[in-house]
Amino acid sequence: MARKAPEFNRKSANWPTDPAALSFVERQIEFGFLGELPSIALPTVPRYLVTYMNSQTGGRTRSATVVTVTNQSNSINRVFVSFYKGFTTNASPVAVLAFAIPPEFTVDFSSRNLPGELTTTNSVASPELVFDEGRAIVSSMWPEIGVSARVYYTSGENDSQLLAITDSKVVVYGAGNRGD
Repeated sequence: MARKAPEFNRKSANWPTDPAALSFVERQIEFGFLGELPSIALPTVPRYLVTYMNSQTGGRTRSATVVTVTNQSNSINRVFVSFYKGFTTNASPVAVLAFAIPPEFTVDFSSRNLPGELTTTNSVASPELVFDEGRAIVSSMWPEIGVSARVYYTSGENDSQLLAITDSKVVVYGAGNRGD
């Protein structure tokens, strides 16, 4: 049975327009080197802690957390972002997102879907997180990853108005920060 190629939004802001880059991305998809991983895949080594995650849709102010990961290794890197509620242990994530990222590629993991005008996300929690606050842990096969995280605050039924974007602190897992 042939493996089905993953679906990608080819009109999104992060889709390449340069012919050489477009050809490269299409080959990566065709060979199965780029795409979401099955949910049965288990996270590998925890690398970074995102100290604050917020994903809400119930009030006047809505929020969603986006974690951006760039693969800096020379190999495809299996990356996992696990979201946790604040008063829980690391044994019970509310969502785990997984992606096979080719070298030099960047992928955005999101706690819930946001309009493309705000940011393009490549992997969204399913089900989406709509009443969660806590942290996220970024795990990967290879240690050479770059990580950033931010919380988008919006209003309107469809997140139609951007209110603010805040950066979440990212620290090396198990090491804490240096007071910065």
